[in-house]
Amino acid sequence: MEAIGSLAGDEKLAAEAMTRVAPDAALLSVDELTQVNLDLQQATSTILGVIPEVLALRDRIVKELPSFDITQVDKLEDYTLALRFAHAAYQTATKPPDDLAELSEEATDLRERLVANARSLSLYHLIDGRKLDSLKGANGIGNVAQDLQMLSQVFQESWSKIQGKSPITAGDLETASRLATRITRVVGVKEQSPALAAAAVDQRLRVFKLTTRAYDEARAAIAFVRRREGDVDSITPNLYTGKGRSSSSAKPATDEPQKPAASPGTTQELPAVKPEAVAAVVAAQKGGSGSKEPFLS
Repeated sequence: MEAIGSLAGDEKLAAEAMTRVAPDAALLSVDELTQVNLDLQQATSTILGVIPEVLALRDRIVKELPSFDITQVDKLEDYTLALRFAHAAYQTATKPPDDLAELSEEATDLRERLVANARSLSLYHLIDGRKLDSLKGANGIGNVAQDLQMLSQVFQESWSKIQGKSPITAGDLETASRLATRITRVVGVKEQSPALAAAAVDQRLRVFKLTTRAYDEARAAIAFVRRREGDVDSITPNLYTGKGRSSSSAKPATDEPQKPAASPGTTQELPAVKPEAVAAVVAAQKGGSGSKEPFLS
């Protein structure tokens, strides 16, 4: 799975930022959403890196552009952290764990060994054989998981009597419980993945729009207040080119927001992101298709 920054250290901060920006994201209409046509790891790292310089110009922006919505600058860090969170959630939801085949083989083998030993021990009245009557059987991964959990409990209940009298070890029982939990979780995620993926797609699109819009607004404001210095691109680089524009090609600075130039071959604005489109994306990804919807690149 593609990494996006170092979420180990700022996962809590990103989650808190996502909570704070959720009301803003909810206010966006579907028609406002734009495709994800950036490397989000690089883009979010760039934005977080320039925020100190942007905030250093905050007072000047307020003074020289009294009509400018300064909340776009104030919320830029939250939006960017939330985008990291939303992208990680998107990756998890659209690429759920798919190790059921490996889990099934290991779990089925362990179940057979536990059942065989349990029945043998029940003949010596070391295990209550009546409890084995509730075994579901090996038909279906869900049944195997339930049997592993139950067998683990049956052995543990009589462990003081059977310890050392069976090839089954405490490690086997721990493995049985672990496999049962893992299988249940993976099956649950796979069953819920279409709904989870659709929600994650929508969330990522909304926070991407909030972040890029705020960054564009900040660039436009800085272009105005630093019009004489002409260093807007060194303070806030163009996210799409990965480098600043030369002064000869720069457009005259104004206090109007400027949209970044789209990458070659992409279309930045989307007419709409409808539920059926999201469903189609999820279906394509689950089917292993190599194609992608433009707003999921």
